[in-house]
Amino acid sequence: MTEYFAIITISTPTNNATGALQGTFTCTMRVGAGTTRSAVYEHVLKMMPRQFQGGNVMFFSAEPNRTPH
Repeated sequence: MTEYFAIITISTPTNNATGALQGTFTCTMRVGAGTTRSAVYEHVLKMMPRQFQGGNVMFFSAEPNRTPH
């Protein structure tokens, strides 16, 4: 198992599409060997607060949660 750190920024319309609500979220998760980046992305999307569900993803990154030696 490897621990990953993921960051996602989502923008979604508000006030009848006259404004935008933007949020950046982070999480860490342990994933098994063979887990795809796409699977991590889908997992992170499912964890978003309801008001951000279906929003536009502006940024996504998932990397092992460790620093180089």
